[in-house]
Amino acid sequence: MSASDRSLSVLKLFTVEHPEWTAEEVASELEVGIATAYRYLAALDEAGLVATTRPGRYGLGPTITQLDRQLQLTDPLLIAARPVMDDLSTYAPPGSVVLLCRAVGDDVLCIHRVNAKGSPTAISYERGRPMPLFYGATSKMLLAYMPPRRIKALFENNTKAIAKAGLGRTLPAFRSVLTEWRRHGSLVTRGEVDAGLVGIAAAVLSSDRVGIGSISYVVSDETDEKMIARLAALVSTGAREVETALRAEAEAV
Repeated sequence: MSASDRSLSVLKLFTVEHPEWTAEEVASELEVGIATAYRYLAALDEAGLVATTRPGRYGLGPTITQLDRQLQLTDPLLIAARPVMDDLSTYAPPGSVVLLCRAVGDDVLCIHRVNAKGSPTAISYERGRPMPLFYGATSKMLLAYMPPRRIKALFENNTKAIAKAGLGRTLPAFRSVLTEWRRHGSLVTRGEVDAGLVGIAAAVLSSDRVGIGSISYVVSDETDEKMIARLAALVSTGAREVETALRAEAEAV
């Protein structure tokens, strides 16, 4: 593993549950010498990616905030999706939420959220919070459109988790489930992430049919089936609108 890869490994250590690290803890976690851990932290500190929070302890640095602002202003997917999501929210039952998510490694991250009218529903998909890849329509539609090699690697590395989620005990069975999801174009799940809530999602696809994001409604499980079917059609149409906007932007460059 290169020095840059190790530095990224240090950044991944910082979580909500463990927001501060010492050089000694980093060295132990990454199984490197203390001098090496200090070197990684010094490089990240110089870049502003980590900063001293108190003597001997490090937390995430101010450059993270700068990069987040830049992402909000320049990410093509966000720019294309925001007006579509605003429009989708007007058709949702009060208290519903519209989400835009992306896959990152074996997790899914919400990168934008729009609340429908009324008091917003409390949901687990908070912006920037890692969520499981094998549960919920929001995540599953991203999973459905991953490249074949990625699907194979995921299955080999998560065989038990995939079986536990009811997605197949063999690679062919797993692929068959994903094919069925793609055939429908949208997916509805009930209570898989949050009890009492329904997820309704469609994938945003690149030109080579790989999922680059998913748009989803999260609504109460008291929502009637006709409304859920209507929202499924709307979210699929919304995903296609985002794809069209992304293509137009790419062609204009």
